[in-house]
Amino acid sequence: MQNEQRKHPRIQVKELKAHVSIDRVREAPIEIDGDVIDISYTGIKIRLNSPLPEESEGIVKIVIVLPESKIPITIHGEIKHYCPHFEYGLHHGNYSTEEALDELMFECVKHAQTSIAMPVI
Repeated sequence: MQNEQRKHPRIQVKELKAHVSIDRVREAPIEIDGDVIDISYTGIKIRLNSPLPEESEGIVKIVIVLPESKIPITIHGEIKHYCPHFEYGLHHGNYSTEEALDELMFECVKHAQTSIAMPVI
């Protein structure tokens, strides 16, 4: 079993939509929608509605509409992992402002806690 090496815990989220765009130097930009699977202060795992082209290098812009306030937050990062089923791991820790990440993480934690099914008494 591999030890966890992340500095920041991942928060599992549900029903958090994202719009991803990648500006490329010699080709048209890529625009695609998806769902956030989990997020931390330095990374995000996202499932896209369709696969990215193989040569999708460049700075990735992700726009996420916060679940409670409906405020759009933009974070920038780069693709670090390609996973099955159109899932991608992105590193955004060096590209986004701390304030934007604080807002995003606060609402994600709040949304994750309220999304947990409560037993009926």
